[in-house]
Amino acid sequence: MKDFEILMKEGRFFAGKFLNAKIWKIEPEKYPRRKYTVGDLRIGFAVGLGVSKKAVVRNRIKRQMREVVRLMLKEGKIKRGYHVLIITKGNVAGKEYEEIGKEISELLRRGCVL
Repeated sequence: MKDFEILMKEGRFFAGKFLNAKIWKIEPEKYPRRKYTVGDLRIGFAVGLGVSKKAVVRNRIKRQMREVVRLMLKEGKIKRGYHVLIITKGNVAGKEYEEIGKEISELLRRGCVL
């Protein structure tokens, strides 16, 4: 079973206004062959065609989300021991960087990752 499949099967879902999050607290004993540790942290981003048909728009959103998370990691705000997938909704196009940052912070706070 791949990491993504485990996250989708085991993770908890958190919905926001224009982003969703799937968060799984790593349980190393549950999947011993994957060699997970409680120090692992994986964060992924999914921006579908429903957001925009234009790759330029989708990639810009991904870059904004990555930068928000990069700064959080740099400041040491995000706890280790989680797999996180941040999924966009169709209405995310046109949102400002600050709005995306607030939404990601709120989703991670609700998922107990901050």
